[in-house]
Amino acid sequence: MAARFPEASVEMCVAPRGADVARAIPSVKAVHVFDKRGADRGWAGLRRVARGLRLRGFDLALVPHRSPRSALVPYLAGVPERVGFRGRLSSLFFTRRVADPRGGFLSSEAALAHAVGAEPLAMRLVARPSDIEAARRVAGSAPFAALCIGSEWQTKIWPPERFAALAQRLSALGLVPVLLGGPREKGIAQAVASRVRCIDTVGNSVGEALGLLSLARVCVGGDTGLVHAARALGTPAVALFGPTRSDVHEFGPRDRVVSLGLACSPCSAHGTRECPLGHHRCMRDLDEERVLLACEGVL
Repeated sequence: MAARFPEASVEMCVAPRGADVARAIPSVKAVHVFDKRGADRGWAGLRRVARGLRLRGFDLALVPHRSPRSALVPYLAGVPERVGFRGRLSSLFFTRRVADPRGGFLSSEAALAHAVGAEPLAMRLVARPSDIEAARRVAGSAPFAALCIGSEWQTKIWPPERFAALAQRLSALGLVPVLLGGPREKGIAQAVASRVRCIDTVGNSVGEALGLLSLARVCVGGDTGLVHAARALGTPAVALFGPTRSDVHEFGPRDRVVSLGLACSPCSAHGTRECPLGHHRCMRDLDEERVLLACEGVL
């Protein structure tokens, strides 16, 4: 977008957990936080955020989300040109409606950029200097591997004992295992740390996680935001897929996808709380030897 509109200020409105990622996008000049489940909950919060955005005097808004609430924000903010996907209730608030190509994630969102004459570029994040410095203080100077141990969806999580076994093998290769994840993953981190010596950063800020990922020799984890952020940072990544599809992503030469390819997999678009068949073999049976080979392939 910055290349298409060089004189414009490209800004983003995101949920709190996406703020640090948005700030790591080189062309984004400002980030506005819409805490729809917290401080900005309800109709009053929605209108308050919209009033703040109205003061910015935006000319154009691209809305990749399909929810009516996301579409309402630029509508109430008085943005004159609002571009989003057609075929949903949210499209009532758009001035231009774009057909959803229903392909991979990047090609789907790229349709919005094409609609306004912009040419999408490859994913790219740049960790902020302050986050890199914080990461160095945590990880030290030794080379390390970033292990993203959690996920919003339980079926996308690799078992702790598998992560611990991989961490031991990576340690033998001279890489210090560093655990990354959100506050909800503290129990998983403790289970891994009880089996192998590692650095536990679980629960730290997303910004610090981006700093760690940018410094890591390799990143390993499930189909999660942190793993895809590592890819955007240019860090070699090994992504473990079970319940979700890998072909909705565009992987590069420094990425590896590891999957058992079971007949029942994939079974969902984003993951589920429980395995529909009750066995969760797609992740439980995925052995550390297979993952280690993938790591060696990108190191």
